[in-house]
Amino acid sequence: MTRLNHYEALGLRSDASPEQIEKAYHFFASMYEEAAVATYSLLDVDEQRDVRAHIRQAYEVLRDPEQRQGYDRSLAERPPVPEPPRPAEPRPQPPAEPRPVEAPPAAPALRFLPEPVTGDSLRRAREERRVTLREIAGATKIGVRFLEYIEADRHRDLPAVVYIRGFVQQYARYIGLDPRQTADSYLKRVRS
Repeated sequence: MTRLNHYEALGLRSDASPEQIEKAYHFFASMYEEAAVATYSLLDVDEQRDVRAHIRQAYEVLRDPEQRQGYDRSLAERPPVPEPPRPAEPRPQPPAEPRPVEAPPAAPALRFLPEPVTGDSLRRAREERRVTLREIAGATKIGVRFLEYIEADRHRDLPAVVYIRGFVQQYARYIGLDPRQTADSYLKRVRS
């Protein structure tokens, strides 16, 4: 993955004023702080630390006029990134024979777990489907550690109830459980 330049890291144009740099830095610094709700389920701890360091470095360079001039010169000296080759124009093809329209496959029926839904019952249902927490995290963008906390019933380590509901619903949907029933039942134990 290509690393963003300092202007891109702060969402700025190259002619940004010192006030714009300051404002952008504070905005992004708060967005990626350790307890930030906006990014905690998207980035793991190491990724958040790396982004914070990059934002801080961009800010330090761009707020200092001398460093910024040197940085701008280095950007101008970089060779341009070559454009990817354009695909060849497709040759016209004769019209295809019409194919019969098939009905889409029926969606599998959603399963319901017996009440009360616990982290252990979720884990067993997930393992029956041979799905890993990493697969769920990759598809839902929920951090693996939060999925682990859900399965371990570590309610105190989870964020606000509104987020837990969304996490459990996405988890349930991914493994073929009824999202609403699963979340409602799981949350009965969280609130008590």
